[in-house]
Amino acid sequence: MYEFYARGLKSVEGERKGIKRSIKFVWHLFVAFLLKLTPPRRLMYAIAFVFIIVAMSESKAVSAVYSFIIITFLLAMELADKLITKDELSVARDIQLSLQPTNDVIIPGYDLIAHSEAAKQVGGDYYDILNLPDCSKLAVIGDVSGKGISSALYVVKMQTALQLFATETNDPRELLIRLNSHVYGQLKRNYFLSILLVKLCSDGNVELCRAGHPPALLCRAVDNSISWLKPNGIAVGMAPSFNGGIGSEQSNTFFSNSLEMQSIQMNQGDVLFLFTDGVIESVDTDWKEYGLDRIAELVKHCVGGTVEQMRQHINTELSIHRAGADLRDDTTFVLLKRTS
Repeated sequence: MYEFYARGLKSVEGERKGIKRSIKFVWHLFVAFLLKLTPPRRLMYAIAFVFIIVAMSESKAVSAVYSFIIITFLLAMELADKLITKDELSVARDIQLSLQPTNDVIIPGYDLIAHSEAAKQVGGDYYDILNLPDCSKLAVIGDVSGKGISSALYVVKMQTALQLFATETNDPRELLIRLNSHVYGQLKRNYFLSILLVKLCSDGNVELCRAGHPPALLCRAVDNSISWLKPNGIAVGMAPSFNGGIGSEQSNTFFSNSLEMQSIQMNQGDVLFLFTDGVIESVDTDWKEYGLDRIAELVKHCVGGTVEQMRQHINTELSIHRAGADLRDDTTFVLLKRTS
């Protein structure tokens, strides 16, 4: 609540005297509260305040009752607005969940399961499974900077564009270049998309292309070894795809030059773990993050189970780590296990 009302709050750092500084701070905070009210509600609040002053100065119970009624009415109006907004956010959350693929998606040669949890009603994380023209599958995991409604709206825009482009090319790198060309210049300042594309072929060949996203974790079944897969690439929306504007045939700029492709061969029992930064940045009550090393060891020790058992184990351990603390960021991960 303080963070909400403190936006744009005047600084009192110039005041040396503690009492005077405290009074000014409280006054500025009170003014910030008043400015958040609509003009009619501000007027009602002022009338209630007058009734309070009259009641205190003249011991008039009627004025105190009037003040109480007005304040109660104001609270009822604010509560109604909040509940209406909450209902609308619940509908938005249902729509966002309906856009995610179900865990019964069939990928020849792989088992897949995913988990996604928003820090607020709606979030900026998303994952998807797309069909490519060459009959391979594309696993997508992305994270729009920020949280809440604005990030969720950008997610829909990114997801829709990527689904369209995926019908035209099999190349993950080309997909990211097209996506960046589509959204660059349309995102508000300080917004961008980190994303990881994983092309899955039925023979176990896997191609990865990453744009500013956390690396993928590969766990080998044969020797229980782990390795981080982190091809280079900056986030979508941070630079144009080509010199001279969208669709130009001129030389590439930093975005397209930064993108690298990495190919691996997955064997039976191997697991690929994809995640957003909310997983490793999950904090406990002392604000200690879970971290890359711990998540690697966590996945490594449960790699022998089914993807459902792995998901439950990961969620349990993250929940134990948070120890009741709220999610600081949206949390999403995808588990892919090679079955043949």
